[in-house]
Amino acid sequence: MANEKKRILQLFYILAQQDQYIRSYELAEKVGVTERTVKNDIPELEAFAKASGADLVAKKGKGYVLKVFDEDRFEPVKTQLIIHFSNVGETPRAQNDRSNDILRRIIVENRFLTIEDIAEELYLTKSSIREDMKDVNFLLSKFNMRLKRRNEEGPLVKGSEFDRRMLMLCIFENHYHEAINLYKNTDFLSFFDRDDEERYEIRHIFLKTLRDSDCHILDINTQRLSRYLLLMVSRYQAGCPISLTQNQRKYIRRFREYSVAKDVIEKCQRFSGFDVSEDEILAFALLLIFWADIPWDCDLSQNYFELHDEAQDFITLFCKSIKKDYNLDITTIPGWSQILCAGIIPMLVQKDFNASFHSVRSLHFEDARIHDCPLAAKFAHNLARLFEERYHCQLSLYNLITFAGHLNVLLLMISYSFTPVRAIVSNGGGYLSSGIFKRIIESRFGSYFSCLDVYELYEMRKLPVKDYDWAILSYPYYSYKYDWPCLMVDSIPTQSQMNDIYNQVILSGVQLQPALDHLHLTSLNIYRDFEYENMDSFLRLISYKMGKDAECVDKIQVDLHYTVKTCVANKVCILFIKRRWVKKGIFEIYQLNQEKQFDEQPILHIVVISVDFDNNLEAVRFVNDLLMMFFKDNENLWMLIENHRVTGLTEIVRASLKALPISLD
Repeated sequence: MANEKKRILQLFYILAQQDQYIRSYELAEKVGVTERTVKNDIPELEAFAKASGADLVAKKGKGYVLKVFDEDRFEPVKTQLIIHFSNVGETPRAQNDRSNDILRRIIVENRFLTIEDIAEELYLTKSSIREDMKDVNFLLSKFNMRLKRRNEEGPLVKGSEFDRRMLMLCIFENHYHEAINLYKNTDFLSFFDRDDEERYEIRHIFLKTLRDSDCHILDINTQRLSRYLLLMVSRYQAGCPISLTQNQRKYIRRFREYSVAKDVIEKCQRFSGFDVSEDEILAFALLLIFWADIPWDCDLSQNYFELHDEAQDFITLFCKSIKKDYNLDITTIPGWSQILCAGIIPMLVQKDFNASFHSVRSLHFEDARIHDCPLAAKFAHNLARLFEERYHCQLSLYNLITFAGHLNVLLLMISYSFTPVRAIVSNGGGYLSSGIFKRIIESRFGSYFSCLDVYELYEMRKLPVKDYDWAILSYPYYSYKYDWPCLMVDSIPTQSQMNDIYNQVILSGVQLQPALDHLHLTSLNIYRDFEYENMDSFLRLISYKMGKDAECVDKIQVDLHYTVKTCVANKVCILFIKRRWVKKGIFEIYQLNQEKQFDEQPILHIVVISVDFDNNLEAVRFVNDLLMMFFKDNENLWMLIENHRVTGLTEIVRASLKALPISLD
């Protein structure tokens, strides 16, 4: 049966690669069977195509072709088949997905499996299995597990049940769990299986209980916790319970998350399988702590006991490292302790259970979050280094980016200097109408203006230009002949025009030039059509070019390699170099002559920057907003390349403030 199923998948794969008809004898040649066999396979192939979002269309004299009617169903299946049947290059993504397939097969297996067994079941060669086993063993080790040796008893994968479930959850989430199964054994997916109605109701109970409690978790983790509840019940019923030590039980029961977990399990007991042991409830509570989203007003010392003191001690050490490496004292930002402690406490709990890597998520998901905080992510690597030095364990990329999110919140609390705007208001409907016009603007933006004076258009001729910054008028453009910058709006401004008043008039009062001047970025070097070879060679080039001595060259190269996972998003690579290692401030843009790969991700532009913040908070906020805009929209880089002016940076940052808070001081 395995060979027949593989042939159906191969036939579908061949048809999915082209939009032209292909004859049955050609299909037979490609899969190595007779034409009669292919024709006998057609009914099953039609059924598989239909389930995968496509119709198998047959035309006499031409052959067969697939007509897709549901792209959302078709594309995941096609992608998964490409991973297994394509002979064109071995991409890291393909290797990663094959490793996940192997893990899905062996994680629930009790008997010893050979390479030949796995290769046959997954329709892969023995050589590819051997190559992928390196990644399999690496990921097992991250979850405190390993493969058993031939002379050992018990399951094929050795490790605790809790660690096993965490890896099962990771594999389920980061692979195509809604796509087809390419192998016969479906034991893995059966552990997550539940009637749809019950599954939705269990999730509803969990979320409602969470809403009614004082506990919070990140939204991205609600789905995985709902899935864990299904996995918990299935594994417990299969005779694979979690077992905790007495000290672990005592540790978890102190947290308020324990009562939430207990409440969830009790409310779910109307469904079969939820009559579980106390250790199962405690393990679920532990996950709530692992993925806690601690609110601003939480009393950390009351709710997290000695962990608060440990967190405070650790982030103080972290802040000292930021002061040393970036000449920046982030402890002068209000709320720094609460914000950073809230970010580190869940990691300390994970560390206590040797579970720092259990929060692994897909790289695609992390890429999206890196968009929002490139500078904060760079700072967060200091935390990762300190964590490894102190606790001898590594932080996952998920934890690093989550902490970067807390850092980013802190940086966004830095206020730019703001000078209230002096504006003239004039409405074509007359003086009274202009007064109403003024009141509409003041009702929404009054505190942003130092004055908002009403004049007739002709009266404006008597006013000194230096007394006002803007004119807000309801006249047509051709009637305006004054020197003030002007915004034309309707007599009763629309919502869009009110936004224009904020984005153009009010944001002009944000004083960005002092922050830019403080950075001493006197020149912008542009390298067009740059011939990029690979990541390693480019990092060597930058290190030798920027380092002020041999020791600094080595440090730059090591640091850039260490932080590479948070350097790329949206085809832009940002390399931030610590200022004490370079001769002078750096701001360079490398425009590649074609799309290339940097750490397995596509890039078109590389930005290299090094600045001395010199304890200026507005300068660090400026760089944070600037780098975020580079990641958000490549047009910002194109504009700089065309204009070749450092002064253009202020307008890029000003544009970022359309959606970010500013100071009214």
